[in-house]
Amino acid sequence: MKSVLLVHGAWHGSWCWDLIVPRLEVLGINVVTIDLPFNGFDNDVLAVSELIDSIEDDLIVLGHSYGGMVISEATQAKANVKQLIYLCAILLKEGENVNGDEEKSRPSKIRIEVDEDLNSIVKKDAIIPAFYEDVAVDIAEKYLGKLRNFPINSISNGRGEAWKEIETTYVVCGKDSAIDPERQREMAELADSILEWDCGHSPFFSNPDILCSLLFESAKNSC
Repeated sequence: MKSVLLVHGAWHGSWCWDLIVPRLEVLGINVVTIDLPFNGFDNDVLAVSELIDSIEDDLIVLGHSYGGMVISEATQAKANVKQLIYLCAILLKEGENVNGDEEKSRPSKIRIEVDEDLNSIVKKDAIIPAFYEDVAVDIAEKYLGKLRNFPINSISNGRGEAWKEIETTYVVCGKDSAIDPERQREMAELADSILEWDCGHSPFFSNPDILCSLLFESAKNSC
């Protein structure tokens, strides 16, 4: 049985896996999470890379949203990483524009405020529409105050192409209001296999069972 490493997206933290970790542990899966430092893309990559190096087990590595950019570089040349899962995540070729064809993309509901140091925070009235619109109200409200500042210059064009060497699955979230589902479908073409779920940007809160099922099957079956 492989271990699972979960890498969260922008503005979030390891708390976004609160409904996932105990479910997987009951199934006998070792789960590792991380709080990205959010002090620059290179440092986020380094944090994940060093964590992988500290783990002896074979790994399934999942990146959510911005976490996809991070794992594309952090998992390069890591022999113990057996599968990558991009959960409504940024999956790019080297140098590819993160926004794709903006004229074709549906506008994101993410609305941010940026300070003089280029740290951003999501406006409170945009959090649920962008991230949690299909999440139970009590769960969404529990986590509203946990979102963190995120340096907007961490998101750039594509860097790292670990997906070329590692088995890769992309999960499109068809009701996503943060990353246009059509853009997700374009990025998913780089993956070996594609799934599409009828959910918003945060299936770890809205439908944890389907995410756990995917991770459990991957941990059992990945070579």
